[in-house]
Amino acid sequence: MNSIDVDDVDAMLGALFDEVLMPMAQRMQADGVEAFPRAPDVSWLSYYVRRKRSAMKPDDFSSASCSDVDEFEQRLAAHWQGLGRHELVAHVSQFASIARAAIHAQADVPARVELSPYVYAMF
Repeated sequence: MNSIDVDDVDAMLGALFDEVLMPMAQRMQADGVEAFPRAPDVSWLSYYVRRKRSAMKPDDFSSASCSDVDEFEQRLAAHWQGLGRHELVAHVSQFASIARAAIHAQADVPARVELSPYVYAMF
């Protein structure tokens, strides 16, 4: 059995929501700031953006992503910093801890090799 259980991850997520995200959303709402826009921004002339490239290249399918949790933490912090979400940046290590726990919790989960007879699989 793994030292970190899925229930631990659920508890960590619940604490993150209750102690960080919900109070943050309430403060934003009290300040008149929407965490997630509910409608298009009418001040923009258009949401259409002409693509620089119209086709993907092989590198687009194999480019590196967040291959480990440390890189995830750095990229997430940089992303939120760029968006001006400094309050979220202050909690990025908590998000990374949950990601680490989730990875460890899934490490010992056996792969399911048997498909349901009700699923049509194409190979």
